[in-house]
Amino acid sequence: MIPLNPIRAAYVALMLGIVQAVTLLSAPAAHAQVEMNLRDADLRSFVEIVSEATGRNFVLDEGVRGTVTVLAPEDLSPADLYEVFLSVLELNRLTLVSGNGADRIVPINVARELSGDVPPGGLGDFQTRVIEVRHVPLSEIVEVVRPLLPAEAILTPLPRSNRLILSDRSKNHARIINLIERIDVPAERPIEMIRLRNANAGEVLDVIQSMGIVPDDAAVSVDTRSNAILVSGPDDLRQQLRTLAGRLDTQRNNISSRAIELNYADATELADVVLRAITNQSGDDTGQISPIRIVPEPKTNTLLITGPEERLGDIAEMVHFLDRRPSQVLVEAVIFEMSVDGFADLSAQFGLILNDAIIGGVELALEGRPSLTNLVSSVLNDTNGVGSPGNGGSIGVAAGNGSEGLVGLISAITQSNSTRLLSTPSIMTLNNEEAEIVVAQNVPFVTGSFSTVGTDAVPDNPFQTIERQDVGLTLTVTPQINADDTVKLAIDQEVSSLTNATASAGGEITARRALSTNVLVRDGNVIMLGGLLENGSGSVSQAVPGLSKLPVVGGLFRGKNSSKNQRVLLIMLRPRVVNSEKEARHLTRQLARQAKAASLAIAPDNDDTYPRTSQVGLPFDGADLNQPFDAGFVDDVAQQRNLPPLPNRLRFGEN
Repeated sequence: MIPLNPIRAAYVALMLGIVQAVTLLSAPAAHAQVEMNLRDADLRSFVEIVSEATGRNFVLDEGVRGTVTVLAPEDLSPADLYEVFLSVLELNRLTLVSGNGADRIVPINVARELSGDVPPGGLGDFQTRVIEVRHVPLSEIVEVVRPLLPAEAILTPLPRSNRLILSDRSKNHARIINLIERIDVPAERPIEMIRLRNANAGEVLDVIQSMGIVPDDAAVSVDTRSNAILVSGPDDLRQQLRTLAGRLDTQRNNISSRAIELNYADATELADVVLRAITNQSGDDTGQISPIRIVPEPKTNTLLITGPEERLGDIAEMVHFLDRRPSQVLVEAVIFEMSVDGFADLSAQFGLILNDAIIGGVELALEGRPSLTNLVSSVLNDTNGVGSPGNGGSIGVAAGNGSEGLVGLISAITQSNSTRLLSTPSIMTLNNEEAEIVVAQNVPFVTGSFSTVGTDAVPDNPFQTIERQDVGLTLTVTPQINADDTVKLAIDQEVSSLTNATASAGGEITARRALSTNVLVRDGNVIMLGGLLENGSGSVSQAVPGLSKLPVVGGLFRGKNSSKNQRVLLIMLRPRVVNSEKEARHLTRQLARQAKAASLAIAPDNDDTYPRTSQVGLPFDGADLNQPFDAGFVDDVAQQRNLPPLPNRLRFGEN
């Protein structure tokens, strides 16, 4: 017992005396009335009052502490006092655990660990009971009951036996059991649909009926449209049929094989795509072996598929969807280049000859004009016969005798070089497939040389390393057809040519124009990929200081030439999407007619004079492209030489 302060002890003693006096003066002890009016009394002292009034023995846990206030305007019987006592314990989170000779008062969170020594049922006793549920699922009962229990109560469901274990006060037990009895009533029997994915619902129903597991008050039927079993009956029957149907539904595993010939797609590439798609859909990326196998056969371009029979139809439909005729793209390019180089020069040269040697005069060494010294030397020495005064018009004068005199040379020249290049390469390729066309000369270029020198000056074992490169036109293109009738093109184009000039270090100089780009063009439209417009001019002047400024004769002491060049380069491209054989045939005939007309335009005229000019025109005119490729050649030769007629040509039939 916890000691009380003097005032509270006196108060409790007074109250005990009053209770005892009332008890002795009243009727028999069993029916004695107790006057109860406590304010902030010690809880342990209140337990003593209840023990003396009811005649019950209590053992207090060390955790039983606190104060209590009980206001009762009328006298209480021992039974009523005990009810008040139980309410006070509940408010202080305490409870009773029944025992032989004495009841234990403990905190409610400790009561679950203790067991009573007498059968449960006493008032205020903390008990553990098993409650059976017959009709409603346990989960629904627990969902309703658990919010009504105190935090210290324990509710444990047992799904296998369809029972609940409740540890709580006896009063709560009665309340909860009453609630469960009102909820646990038979309801309308539900109808459950068990869907089957592999097995046939009718065959599964035959198995169920043959086993005799369906009671008289239950019903099992089949829905053929959804391949499902309909069950109306108790939960245990529905659970049993679900388990049985699941086992029967996984036993069917008929493996079949099918060979699918491909028309357009590549078997090896398509097999990898389809297998990856099936693996992702079925979730077989967990390390398990997939029941579906797809083997490509390259020689016949065939897919060999092995898997469950019910999945082969979906796989075949996927393969046929991907094996579609691919679209083609005709890429037409136009490369136009024109250049003009002009040169003009007017020069006057003269010199004084003494003893067969020029001892003075005016000679201006400019590009493109003849040299007076070389011309006089060749004439005097007579080494090369008549000396050449160079290109253009020239006038020479001389005065004096053989080894002495005065010579002069006036020359004028105008030069113009023009070049026009028009290339129209065309190439057709499949969608997303790279294509390349090369029209060039394979030119050797010296990349190195080696020689060893022995005892004399003649090299020993000389050799050179040569690298061959294509000089001409190269077009590489990869088209991609989009859904909005546009074509994305990855283009690499190069145009190179020889310049007929040699570098100072040796070797031929080539002119190269290259382009690498990605463009987006609508079907049939023309796009310019690159352009160049160049216009240049220049002049070179030489003069004798002072004398070149004299009037009239000053022109004899100065010289000048000028040059001018212009260059135009345009590169254009047009893609055409070809979706059918009809479009391809139409484009082929159109290009054949254009090639026929171009070949006739550039062919030399045949005037029936010797030697005769052979006709080099294209043999196809676009009207009949299925004629033999030797048409107009073999039979014509045979007829001209009066040879026996050849057998009829094999003609290509229409597909």
